[in-house]
Amino acid sequence: MEYLVKLRYFPGDPLIPITDKDLRSISEACDLNLKLEEVKGEDDGTGEKTLDKDLGSITQTLITLSGDRVSSVQQGLRDLFKMYRSPRTVYSLWGSTPAGEKIAWDIIEEMDGWW
Repeated sequence: MEYLVKLRYFPGDPLIPITDKDLRSISEACDLNLKLEEVKGEDDGTGEKTLDKDLGSITQTLITLSGDRVSSVQQGLRDLFKMYRSPRTVYSLWGSTPAGEKIAWDIIEEMDGWW
């Protein structure tokens, strides 16, 4: 079974900037596929208006994590959360598979919730 977790970090969520280099390191150490995607929303100079916007169109950094072993997914999430912290909104896992989302919730709780 493949486990898929999508982590949505909104501006100000991660502790440090998320980089391809860090993700490659975690990917190799945990035998996972990690993909980084930057989504740029519309900002009119007064701040991005997010009310009534589709979640996929709001400024965010999206990490897609996938793997076929529970232990690899768990360790990858632990490593990501130690480095960046867990994403902080109720929409942070939107797009994950149910099995992947459950693993993510378990690790978030294990690491003391949404920091």
